[in-house]
Amino acid sequence: MADRLEGSGFSQLRQVIAQVGRNDYDKFELATVTSPPPELRIKIDNMSLELDHADLIVAQHLTRHTRIATITHEQGKERDVGDITPFPKDHDSDGDLHRKLSYIEFQFEDVLKPGDRVYVSSMNDGQTYVVHDKAVIYGGA
Repeated sequence: MADRLEGSGFSQLRQVIAQVGRNDYDKFELATVTSPPPELRIKIDNMSLELDHADLIVAQHLTRHTRIATITHEQGKERDVGDITPFPKDHDSDGDLHRKLSYIEFQFEDVLKPGDRVYVSSMNDGQTYVVHDKAVIYGGA
């Protein structure tokens, strides 16, 4: 298996870690949001103190933000979303059979809320934490 990974990104990461060394701040932690933005606060599991917004760097997709996108619709096109069969499959639009909207501006409104579980990692300074994403316990369906 090691031979198969030699040219992979995993292998390259392993080499970088070997050269740079490992430190106390290169692990992921689970945390709970205790206060929403703009005064965001989180409590990391197994730590007694809360971290506030001054201690945090938050991934953009967890914030209210605007993105530019293109929407394409093709009537009756098969869509594999992984865990369900999209409905309806035959007449999925009341409008055009094919439509493309380019450069549409979307504003994503959903932000972190109290009780959300997130995973974080600390920067090398040990005081600044990066909030990467929400942590979801997946039970399957």
